[in-house]
Amino acid sequence: MNGIGEHEADKHAQVWVLKAGQWVLAEDPVAIHEGHHDSYEAVLQAAGYRVWTGVAEPYTVPLMLNVWARSEEPSFLFDLEGPGQSQTVYAAALPDALTLLNQLAPTLQALAITDQIAHAEPETRSVLADVLDTLHDRRRDKRGRLLNDRS
Repeated sequence: MNGIGEHEADKHAQVWVLKAGQWVLAEDPVAIHEGHHDSYEAVLQAAGYRVWTGVAEPYTVPLMLNVWARSEEPSFLFDLEGPGQSQTVYAAALPDALTLLNQLAPTLQALAITDQIAHAEPETRSVLADVLDTLHDRRRDKRGRLLNDRS
């Protein structure tokens, strides 16, 4: 044996699934396909998952999210990927997936904004500045200098 007891080995094949608002451990639906395919995407597809949605592009933000979906439970696979590792969790059904997305919303919003700023082209940076000025109730003169509203 490889030093991992039978009891501990069973834990390695389990994953966290959000089901009816509660986190439960369940058998990993993807594990049986690992080692039989060339890529992680091929493994997910072999388990019946297809891309559902995602946030961010590689190397532009510190955390990316990809969500995969299939018809059988657990229906949604959430892949959170950082620079050094990734973490996968599941949602049993659509209400659970929406709950999890809602919990991740503040992080996803920050990632989306960071992604937009990272990809801002020089000709669109003035638009970004205009949005920030509007959000902070700032005004600028024709030369782009901030106006002091203290009259």
